[in-house]
Amino acid sequence: MKKRFNKYFPPLFIAGELVIASLLFFISLYIAFGSFQLVKPYTHAFLTYLTIWPILSYVSRDFKIGRAVSYYNTFKRAFTSVFIFVSIISLLWLFLAESAIDRHFIMSLILLLFVWLTIYRVSVHLILDKYRTFGGNIRNTVIIGYDQLGFKLYDLLIRKPHYGIRCKGIFSVDRSDHTTNDYPLAGVLDDFFKLDLSELDSIYISDRLNKRTKDSLIQFADSHAKRIKLLPEFKTDLLKTFVLRRYESVAVIDINNLPLDGLVNRIVKRSFDLLFSLMVTVFVLSWMWPLFGLIIKLDSRGPVFFKQYREGKDGSRFLCLKFRTMVLNEHADTMWAARNDPRTTKFGSFLRRTSLDEFPQFLNVLVGQMSVVGPRPHPISLNNAYKSKVEKFAKRHESRPGVTGLAQAMGYRGEINEYHQMSSRVKLDRFYLQNWSFLLDIKIVLLTVLGIMKGQEKAY
Repeated sequence: MKKRFNKYFPPLFIAGELVIASLLFFISLYIAFGSFQLVKPYTHAFLTYLTIWPILSYVSRDFKIGRAVSYYNTFKRAFTSVFIFVSIISLLWLFLAESAIDRHFIMSLILLLFVWLTIYRVSVHLILDKYRTFGGNIRNTVIIGYDQLGFKLYDLLIRKPHYGIRCKGIFSVDRSDHTTNDYPLAGVLDDFFKLDLSELDSIYISDRLNKRTKDSLIQFADSHAKRIKLLPEFKTDLLKTFVLRRYESVAVIDINNLPLDGLVNRIVKRSFDLLFSLMVTVFVLSWMWPLFGLIIKLDSRGPVFFKQYREGKDGSRFLCLKFRTMVLNEHADTMWAARNDPRTTKFGSFLRRTSLDEFPQFLNVLVGQMSVVGPRPHPISLNNAYKSKVEKFAKRHESRPGVTGLAQAMGYRGEINEYHQMSSRVKLDRFYLQNWSFLLDIKIVLLTVLGIMKGQEKAY
């Protein structure tokens, strides 16, 4: 039964995605042209579309829905897969199509893919969990170690039947360990070594067992081609995120590993940064720069841009760009803008109120000094004033600074003259870095736009 599931589920999963993706392609044609008819260049576009998706889905192994994986994780993986797929086919259509693909068709298709393929993935995950709950796709296991580590796992497997892992009992090192009747004692180690392991898929062993016992269990499992899983002694919930690595014979644990430490996540974030900043540069800054530049020049003497060194990733310094909003003054690097600041020009006041003065920073994003979303970069002197006072202040520099950020989206912007103002921002910055996802970036961008439209009290 297990072999049959592993054989048939992946192709059925991908086939289901192909059916939905095909339907969405024709629905998008109908939305754009009022017809389902497939004509050039959409015939070739459709063939490219049908070729790329199953290859991408198989290579990324999205059909492998883990037993202890959350629906959010499935949602995130689906969103990432669609983003990569859309990026690939957009580039291929750009170079391979004989004539331009209609933009209404592309926008409709992208929106439908994000919505319905994500719904499909989460629905399959839900169905698979129900299937495992009622006894399908089951993995059988035993626990070696009649102690709190073993009991905790046993309780979890009973509480979460949708994991599809059934524990056949707990083995003790010897009978003197049997101090409770709350958990099923399957026997002692001698009984385990006499077992027929053909019905077991894995073996969990407690880290509290002595080294000699663990070594003998691993050797026994290896001789029967069974997987051993170790229940660690340390409290992983206190570490938030961690990755186990091996330097030859030395095991090393990276504590509090961040989502953006992963290569795929970094590629997704940088791809979004490039695409977003390129669109802003081409469609907005191309006319905003000369228009605003002229108004700024007429409003007051000085350059169009205000340039100031800020701290970037890992403390590196870069010149952060803004449209100049103040008259030239000697205190620009030490005295922050305040309400009704006499240094602010008339047009500068409008730019600050609408946050349009920040738009040149998309050029910083384009060259890789900043990101669209991330902790906001502070002037060097402001960082120096608070980095020794605010707990874990340096953690906010583990990623590129952003044009906008979670703290700004939540209303923390404007001048900083009290400890709690900086402390609150740093806490939100750390939360963002520890919980980064592509969806969180999109949400922050939308919240920022909404905040600008509504008007923010500290935008001065």
